[in-house]
Amino acid sequence: MGPKLPPKSPPPVTGEVRRLLEALTGEMLRRELQEALGLKHEDHFRNAYLAPALDAGMIEMTIPDKPRSSKQRYRPTDQGRQWLNERGGAH
Repeated sequence: MGPKLPPKSPPPVTGEVRRLLEALTGEMLRRELQEALGLKHEDHFRNAYLAPALDAGMIEMTIPDKPRSSKQRYRPTDQGRQWLNERGGAH
């Protein structure tokens, strides 16, 4: 047997994820988040902000079974709230 690998750590919090967390208040629609960040291009927002924040476990979907639902909202996870609290950016 080979050496044991350390547990996989979550992806680092990028500047974009940090901005998204700071803009997120309660539960918000994608469009509301995008507007709060002043971003116009949905693809860029999804790829640079939303997907990394979801992958890092910082935010979660309110309807995980229907990711493209028009009623889909996003909210910070406990991990995301803790990260914000540690940095003094909690809402």
